[in-house]
Amino acid sequence: MALGPSEQAPPRPGVHRAARVVHWGAIALALVDCRTPPPIARTPEDPPGSRALVPEPPPPAPPPPAPTASEPAPPEPPPQNYAADQRELAERYGRRRSQGVLHGEASYYGAAFAGRRTANGEVFEPKKYTAAHRTLPFGTVLRVTRVDTRAVVYVRVNDRGPFGKKRRILDLSTAAAAALDMLSRGVADVRADIVERGPPPKPKRRPRRTH
Repeated sequence: MALGPSEQAPPRPGVHRAARVVHWGAIALALVDCRTPPPIARTPEDPPGSRALVPEPPPPAPPPPAPTASEPAPPEPPPQNYAADQRELAERYGRRRSQGVLHGEASYYGAAFAGRRTANGEVFEPKKYTAAHRTLPFGTVLRVTRVDTRAVVYVRVNDRGPFGKKRRILDLSTAAAAALDMLSRGVADVRADIVERGPPPKPKRRPRRTH
């Protein structure tokens, strides 16, 4: 026999309390899931063997050395056998006053003329400190100074020349040109001081006429 609405048993208070707890617990879990940020993705670590395949970066290259100023090459030293000739001239005429000054260019002649006779009758030797001038007496000693470097050499006139350009006043031997460091250029502006004049040339005797 079915019971009517008024005859049904009233619900138990414990059942209603449990239902409410479940209902609010579900809501709390939903709110916690909404507020919790998603987990951060992490890159997985490389396996131990993979690091050995990656080459180590090369060490940095050392900086290039700082450029140094180029220094001019020293002049070629005169041969030892003839250095004494230059020292003797320098000691004898180093403090002599100038008796005259010549300005112009100096050139030089070298090995191609070795062994030839000079104008005063001597045999030309490139390793000796000699020079050629157009008019100065043979035996004249000159103190030749290169204008730009102030290098000095003493020479003795034993030949005639140079011929051609009027600006060129001297032809120097190879040893004298090396002392002035002018072998590569071939010519140099010089000042030539006369420190000793050679003897004047003897007048040529005219042949006597015979009747």
